[in-house]
Amino acid sequence: MSTLKNIFSIKKSNPQEIEKSIEEDVKNIKLSFFESGYGSSKQAEGNHMIFKACLQDVYMDYKGKCREDEKLQKELKEPYVQERSKYEIELKKRKTVKGIIEEGIAALESKISIFKSEIADVKHNPEKYVEDVDKKPKAQFYLGLIVLIPITFYLLVFYISASYSAFFKTFNTEQLTNAIFDANALTKAINDGWLEGVFVGTIPFAFMGLGYLIHMFQKHKNWLSYAKIATLFIVTFIFDAILAYQIEKKIYDIEKTLNSPDFNVQIAFTKAEFWGIIFAGFVVYIIWGLVFDFIMKEYDNFDKIKSFIRSKREKIKNSEKEIIVQTEKLNPIKEEISGIEGKINDLQRTIDGFVFSNKHYLTYHAEYVKGWFLAIADNFDALKRRDQLLSQCASEEKKHLEDHDIAGESYEGRLYKLVN
Repeated sequence: MSTLKNIFSIKKSNPQEIEKSIEEDVKNIKLSFFESGYGSSKQAEGNHMIFKACLQDVYMDYKGKCREDEKLQKELKEPYVQERSKYEIELKKRKTVKGIIEEGIAALESKISIFKSEIADVKHNPEKYVEDVDKKPKAQFYLGLIVLIPITFYLLVFYISASYSAFFKTFNTEQLTNAIFDANALTKAINDGWLEGVFVGTIPFAFMGLGYLIHMFQKHKNWLSYAKIATLFIVTFIFDAILAYQIEKKIYDIEKTLNSPDFNVQIAFTKAEFWGIIFAGFVVYIIWGLVFDFIMKEYDNFDKIKSFIRSKREKIKNSEKEIIVQTEKLNPIKEEISGIEGKINDLQRTIDGFVFSNKHYLTYHAEYVKGWFLAIADNFDALKRRDQLLSQCASEEKKHLEDHDIAGESYEGRLYKLVN
């Protein structure tokens, strides 16, 4: 056994042999193991129990030498180090992607918080978020609506009565006092025929439609829009003038004498009732149009705020959907990171420990066994005794390799093993 220990002591005490070629170094060590096995076998007379102890001694001595050989350990651990580096690169990639996704989710959550804050604040400070909007559009809108409603009823009554009087009503001396305003104008028109009723009942809405068009044209600040607005005012004024002319003509025809000239435009312009009818309709119509335009603008302001809130809620909804999508992407990446970190930790434990080289050990183990078996063959002439010892020692060798999980190590794919 002292010879076996000297094999390793020679290696340690002669560092200059590290500079020798690998083939020469291995050859010398194999020879030393062979000689050690031969000598030990001869001394023990091939006893299989002593052979078992010697094999254990060879294993433990090689294990100690393998642990202390930094150069060998570096060589054996190199595949683990390279594998760890690959996993670390993959881990870095996964963490980079994870960081990007988490930053994206954080940004989306921040946006949602800002959107909610803007929704709460826009009702109190609308001008901060919406251009050309009044601070209190609701109050002004309802105030304008309160003014518009009675004016609308007035125009309905005026134009129904005036159009009936101008086109369908037959005047007599007793009806001159209500020539313009007739409380039963719509009923009388319907009684005269459904066409007359439809005509009289829809004329006010034609004027209101013109007012709506004026409002729409005002949204476009250009010369063409202004020309259209001027045309609408002229058309309205002409129609009011026609109503006033027709009514005034019927009144004039009843009141005229044999010496009175025929009614014409020049005479109409001299009549106060003519201008009274025009301004009772046209001026109020202009007021209605201005009030309508005002409340529509206030409604636009109010609607701008509602649209702003609606758009922010839609953005919140889209952001929440995107967070769900990004979270679904993030979870598998976290699982991959956890798995890679586990593999890196396993490899690091291997690197921090030491690697036992099955291949190298088997090379020296085979030489020792060869020497042991050869000594039995050379020193025992009795065939039966020799075969018995060889069989017993072969069983011990097989058991030794199985106990240390080295059995069947005959291929290059499994060269390294972590020993705890």
